[in-house]
Formats: sequence, structure tokens, C-alpha cells
Amino acid sequence: MRNCVPELLVVLAAAAVGCGSPDATPAASTTAPPSRAAEPRDVYRPPADGRVTAAQVEMFLSVLDRVRLDLRDEKPTPGGDPLSSVPVDVAAARARRVNVEEFLWVKERVLEAEAATMTARLNASALAMIEKTLADLKARRADAADEGSRKLLAEQAAQFEAEAERVRRESRVRESDAVRSNMKTLEPYRSRLAAVQDAVDKPLLREPEKKGPKNS
Repeated sequence: MRNCVPELLVVLAAAAVGCGSPDATPAASTTAPPSRAAEPRDVYRPPADGRVTAAQVEMFLSVLDRVRLDLRDEKPTPGGDPLSSVPVDVAAARARRVNVEEFLWVKERVLEAEAATMTARLNASALAMIEKTLADLKARRADAADEGSRKLLAEQAAQFEAEAERVRRESRVRESDAVRSNMKTLEPYRSRLAAVQDAVDKPLLREPEKKGPKNS
């Protein structure tokens, strides 16, 4: 039995050398590099109260300013290739070394607050128009020449009164504390937000260069 030990050691040594040869390299060692999806992402933990700060609004505006200037000067924002899936504002945030996750959270809060402000304004405008129409109908009903006209005007007035009540009911629905707080925070920035957003949505177009007469 002892005479077989040297031969067994030789066989094991040969097997070990074979496992380390290039032909026996596992396929896993040639895997492709990690995709972009595997790259680390910015981390941001939103505040529990859902309220934005003035500093965050300034940060948000600075990113949109970068996009606006790039559009005006016809400069491509780094990473903002039209063929890329990265939105231009996200690319601009990265270019300014802004935490992208925080930027996107602030963007959602701004849009949410702006939508609430717009809804309140539309309700107020609609209610004012309905009340003006109601006053006109009541005046016409009082001056109507016959019962048929007065009845028709009364029916129309009732329809407008029902619509006015519906608008008042919707207006009484209160936004959350966070949304109302964010609306108040954004109030001083409303004109800047509107100007920057309008420039981003409708980028300035350069006038075509005028060509002079050709030399003969």
C-alpha cells in the first residue's frame, strides 16, 4: 500500500497544475464590467414633514438657470444628449455637483405646490365669473316682461347657483400642511420660477444670420 503513495502524489500534483492552466480558467473571470444601473446613486432622505427650505428652492432654481443658459447659448448640457435617456435638468444637476435625488424630490414638491396654487386661482376666477353671471340673471329676471321669461331665467340661475356651490365646496378642501407650507415658501420665488420655467419650456431661438450680397 505504501508503494502507491508516491504515484498518488504525482497524480494529484498533475491535476493541480491542470486546474491552473489557461484552458481551465472559469468563464466567470471574463464577465463584462458592471452596467450603469449598477453604479452608485446619490442618496437623500427627505424630511419627515415634507417641507422644502429656501436653500433647496435656490438650488432648484440654480439648476434650471444652468439649463436655460445652455439652451440660450445652444450649448449641450454635459450628459444631456438628446439621444440619452438622462433628462437635461438631471444632467445639469450632475454638472453642478448637486445631489440628484434631492433635486428630484424638490422638483416634485415645487410642481405639487404650483399645481395647488394654480387650482386655487382657477377656482377663485371661476367663482367670480359665476357670481357675476348670477347677478346678471337675477337682474334680468326681475325686469322680465312675462312669467315664462322669469321661469326660464330662474332655471338658469339655479344651475349657476349649483355650479357656484360645487366650486366653493372644492375650494374648501384644504391641502396638506406640507403643501400649504411649501406654497408659502415658494411665494417669494414665484416670478423667478415662472420666468425660468418659461425659458426652459420655450428656449430662445436665434435669428438666422442675414447673408449679404454675393461678390461678383
